[in-house]
Amino acid sequence: MTSADAQAFKRACSCFGLGRYFYDVPAIWVDLDQNRQPAKTPVLSAWALPENWRKGMRPRARNSDEKPRAELQGKGPKEGNDGGQKKAIRRRDGNNSESGHGPAEKFNGSSGTNSDDELDQRIVGMEKAVGTVFYRNILQEYGRVNQPRLIRDAAVKQKVLLMLESVTRGIDRLEAVLKRIDPNTVQALLTKLQVSSLGQIADIKTLQHLVLGLEELSGPAQPHA
Repeated sequence: MTSADAQAFKRACSCFGLGRYFYDVPAIWVDLDQNRQPAKTPVLSAWALPENWRKGMRPRARNSDEKPRAELQGKGPKEGNDGGQKKAIRRRDGNNSESGHGPAEKFNGSSGTNSDDELDQRIVGMEKAVGTVFYRNILQEYGRVNQPRLIRDAAVKQKVLLMLESVTRGIDRLEAVLKRIDPNTVQALLTKLQVSSLGQIADIKTLQHLVLGLEELSGPAQPHA
């Protein structure tokens, strides 16, 4: 009942335009930890955040004795989850595996430390990981360009990189489920999705439908000994 109440409230709000843009935010893959909680909190694009929030302004705590949230903003990620986030990002980086500069750092307020050239190199390095067709489609869909250096807005470049990294996580999950499912089942689902072969998948939505469908059909993965 609690879930139904929350869903009804959300839909009612969207009818008045409140939070309506959440329905337009593209789906991304998120790595989960051992407790099935997001290993890295997904971050909204810059266009979906209030201007003052992007500038680092935060509301003061209700208790007047506490420090403003803005002063505490920079301390949390560095002390707790930063190491794990960097490790995951390095593993996905196809260009500079030891740089330590990842999307989590950029979106958490250190985007100024990454130049356009660095972003371009990171994006180009993802082509090998996701394949040329997927790579070009992401650039076209989110950047409206064929090359990352043609994107003038740094926020758009970060979005392109985020989506490419999301694709690599989807591909990893696809490769894992393919090892434990019958090829005929895979082909049947591809036909249902109107895709002739795995090599023809070039958009996140189709990849997502395929992976989730195959994972449901194959059942839970067997734990390793």
